[in-house]
Amino acid sequence: MKKNTRLSIIGVSLLCIIFLGMFSTSSVANGNYNIALTKGTEVLIVSQYDVTAWKTTVNTNTTPSNWFEGDSNQTSAKSKYTVKGWNYVTWETYDVLVSLFLPALFESEELIPLLGLMNNQGYNETTINANYTNSYNLWVGLRAAWNFTIGSFEEDPTNANEALLLFKNPSDFDDILFDYNNLSAELNSLPAIQFYNYSFPILEPDEFLWTFFFNGLTLGFPFAYYLAELITVLDCKNATTNNKILTINRIGETDYSVEITFGSEGIMSSFVVKDADSNIIYQIVSRNSDWVFYTIIVVVAICIGVLSVYIVFRKRKINRIRKRNK
Repeated sequence: MKKNTRLSIIGVSLLCIIFLGMFSTSSVANGNYNIALTKGTEVLIVSQYDVTAWKTTVNTNTTPSNWFEGDSNQTSAKSKYTVKGWNYVTWETYDVLVSLFLPALFESEELIPLLGLMNNQGYNETTINANYTNSYNLWVGLRAAWNFTIGSFEEDPTNANEALLLFKNPSDFDDILFDYNNLSAELNSLPAIQFYNYSFPILEPDEFLWTFFFNGLTLGFPFAYYLAELITVLDCKNATTNNKILTINRIGETDYSVEITFGSEGIMSSFVVKDADSNIIYQIVSRNSDWVFYTIIVVVAICIGVLSVYIVFRKRKINRIRKRNK
């Protein structure tokens, strides 16, 4: 009877695991790191903003809206993101350049003329990929994004197809940055690029990480290992990790730090700016991120425990009745 009891418990546990899987559409792929995106909506809220401290610590001439679009410089402003799906692709150097670097470094109205100028100078997709032969495997996720607002969300998103970029191998980032900087040096030396006042910045690892964060950085699961490998490979001097928290030390008017917490999908769930004394200057929090995920896990775990106990006691009761009737 003990064997049957154990089998029953295992059966119930497997049923509960299947039940848990119904709450998530996470995709698992081969390799060391997996994608953890789920289709659904998340709301972010500006919970704190000290204007005076921002001006004296971060930058006198900027506000949080220089980092996050919309009304992100107002407390209680909200933004919304809806993950729609993702796909596994292979990119070459040109794809990385036009999809990651150029949108992050240039205004949208500059991109088409810049690409045309590069093509005229012999730096088109074919020649760039012939000279820089690395390729990269990644998941590209798409989400609809609503900018921060103090009012109601519009029916249509601000950006219907915002990209989430999850490179399968964090070790690729060293090659990505190395190739970009070499290509930038070549482009900056061209008289035509100089004549039209284009300039490709040479990025240090910490600045690349900071730029990439605002342009689609998504972590692979397990997140803590992915994040640690990422900053190790890049050899970042001013970034540290603690589990799923990335801390970047920066210099503005004075020293300050930014703590970015990645939620259960590998995307940002909180963003905190602190001064040198760890006082919070600015904070964005998620209204419905990790707590929903972990609540489901806790509820399922309780269900497993209760059902397991019920089965054990029911079996014992049946055994007692059988013994009495013998």
